[in-house]
Amino acid sequence: MKNIIVIAMSAVVLVGSTAAFAESEIKKAIILNKSINQGNATVAVGKDNIASTGSINIKDSKVKKAIILNKSINQGNATIAVGEGNTATTGSITVE
Repeated sequence: MKNIIVIAMSAVVLVGSTAAFAESEIKKAIILNKSINQGNATVAVGKDNIASTGSINIKDSKVKKAIILNKSINQGNATIAVGEGNTATTGSITVE
């Protein structure tokens, strides 16, 4: 299991950046998504696929005493999920 004390993500990009944390323990953290996404296409096609642009995905993790901020700026993007169990995100924070 990964222990993450402080997370600060600040991405200023045109093509997109993604951070993913799975099966982690996040304590006393600041999670900041400050991505700038312009004119991207984010597409998940098929079965059980994930497509993310400028997003933070946290899955199957314990999050305690965290501040989560989303200051993502998105313009002219297409975010599409086609098929069973697919997810497509742009400039978002997902915690499962």
